[in-house]
Amino acid sequence: MRLIRLLMTAVLAWTVLAAGALAQNGLERFEREIKPQIQLEKFVYGGSQPLGNAGFVLTDVVAVMPASSSTGDKASTLKIDRLTVEELDFDRMKDLDDDEMPRFAKLKIEGMTGDEEMFTVLTPYGVPRVPVDVVLDYRLDGKAKTFTLNKLEVALRGQAKLGLNLVIEGISEKSSEVAEAMDDGRLGIASLTVDDSGLLAKLLPPLAREQGQTAEGLVGVALVSLAAFCDGQGPATLKALDAIASFIGDWQAPKGTLAINLAPSKTAALSDIDRVMEPNALVDIFGLSATYPATREGAAKAGPTGK
Repeated sequence: MRLIRLLMTAVLAWTVLAAGALAQNGLERFEREIKPQIQLEKFVYGGSQPLGNAGFVLTDVVAVMPASSSTGDKASTLKIDRLTVEELDFDRMKDLDDDEMPRFAKLKIEGMTGDEEMFTVLTPYGVPRVPVDVVLDYRLDGKAKTFTLNKLEVALRGQAKLGLNLVIEGISEKSSEVAEAMDDGRLGIASLTVDDSGLLAKLLPPLAREQGQTAEGLVGVALVSLAAFCDGQGPATLKALDAIASFIGDWQAPKGTLAINLAPSKTAALSDIDRVMEPNALVDIFGLSATYPATREGAAKAGPTGK
């Protein structure tokens, strides 16, 4: 009887502990396992709430980073209106100094501002200081050595938005090996979208003046180079280049989103870039395609006169 009691006590104790662990939500895990590791002068938020079993939401976040040589020996402040974490690899983030990379993350940063140089670098060019929004969703399969970036989106509110997704094979889970793995990795698919709402129109004129040119002159050089590249290219390549040339030609007022896609018939290595000047290599090797709502047929070959 005593043995039975001991066994029952052990089972009940395990059940209570297991239930407690399962009851922990994403916010509780963040505050217990990750927040204590964040080495900042200040890290506070006005509101917080769990999001399912694995996520959380923080609002009115203020993070003050210690002074360093990279910040001009001054403390810098980062503010975020809302941070939404749908999924996070808590197991891999229990020790931020661990060499193993988190296997997945899905999060959204809304209204990010700060006093670091990265937030003011465009101010001298007439681009207003506006909040930045970021969306990140990725998966890292260590056994298959495959990195899948489902979505990376960076938006400068009211100015421009860039989106990227890709699949790379041959990627290590070790952060110390990532640089080497990127050199040896092979591209499966990739897509880049550019949605310009006025950034180029503000940015190009002052950049051109710094080089003693005009914005039209810089655009002309780009289009002339693109036209020269068209020699010997086939219809599929020219179709993609027409979309890119049309978007460049519309720099003052783009008429929609430029989407550039890569879908190699077999994974492409970094070394394959050396073959990009070969006729039709962009399509045959990298599987290039591009779309733009206001594409003008023949724009790539026409150069600056193709508008």
